[in-house]
Amino acid sequence: MDISFWKHHPISDQSGKLLAEEAIDFQNSFQFDFLKLTPAGNWLAVCYGAKDENWENDSVGRRKIIRFPLKEIKDFYNLQHFSFNEKLLVEILEALQICSAKVDVPVYATVFCPLSQLIQISGLDLFIKTLKTEPKAIFTALNVITQNTKKVLEKASQVGVKGLYFVTQHMQSDLITFDLYDQFGKPSDQDCLNTASSLFDSIIFHLHGDDCYACISENITNLSLHCSCKLEETTNSKSINETEYPVIFGIPASILSEVSSSEDCKKILNRFPSNTILTCECVLPLDFPEEKINLWNKLVKEL
Repeated sequence: MDISFWKHHPISDQSGKLLAEEAIDFQNSFQFDFLKLTPAGNWLAVCYGAKDENWENDSVGRRKIIRFPLKEIKDFYNLQHFSFNEKLLVEILEALQICSAKVDVPVYATVFCPLSQLIQISGLDLFIKTLKTEPKAIFTALNVITQNTKKVLEKASQVGVKGLYFVTQHMQSDLITFDLYDQFGKPSDQDCLNTASSLFDSIIFHLHGDDCYACISENITNLSLHCSCKLEETTNSKSINETEYPVIFGIPASILSEVSSSEDCKKILNRFPSNTILTCECVLPLDFPEEKINLWNKLVKEL
């Protein structure tokens, strides 16, 4: 079983060189089986003009969007294709290039899916309003975002990236229903993932949240799903288990921190079954103890 954990780097994540330096230091400390570069989750939204706050001591290093560039429905028609001179885009591609050149394990790029990017630049309320009153605007915006995202994936591959960590924040029934996601989100995900499958050796599709469903096309090569593990069976977790894709169940940090022996390790792994990779459910808290990471590394390698 492979193992990899990751954290945000909330000060350094605005600079390609500094982000790469911290990511490489983290990788060198623990020698994981792959390095997932973890920029701010809204990094692509910033490239469209979203304004995020400075890091305000969020426990996992997130940055909150405080200004959305899309303010009314007509703005959905005016999104631009990336020039690739966007400052944060240049920085993150530089970080990926540095990491790919300096570590001897595969590097994964973190890229949010087009639907989540659109909601990040419009806000959920305006997105829902537009979806109900002028769906053409949603499709127009998603088309531009999808084309931009595919070009980002191509650029990442060109600088040596071997894997993709593709993220949806909105494949959750309490945010977007399955039917709405199927209509509006799935086509752009499919387009991006088809491109990714031709570029990368591995794709991890992270379904973020507590009540996710699997609205995803079949027959995408090299794809695994990554989501929180529910100890109780639910309709949505059942639909995830019934896909053709391998499922990586992330372990909550609170459970990861309980390990103190090989017996603890075995009991936890029995509760949170994962077939290929041991990892967290999203990102580790910034203060997660290094001794626990080292212990997990040691115990997993002994299995």
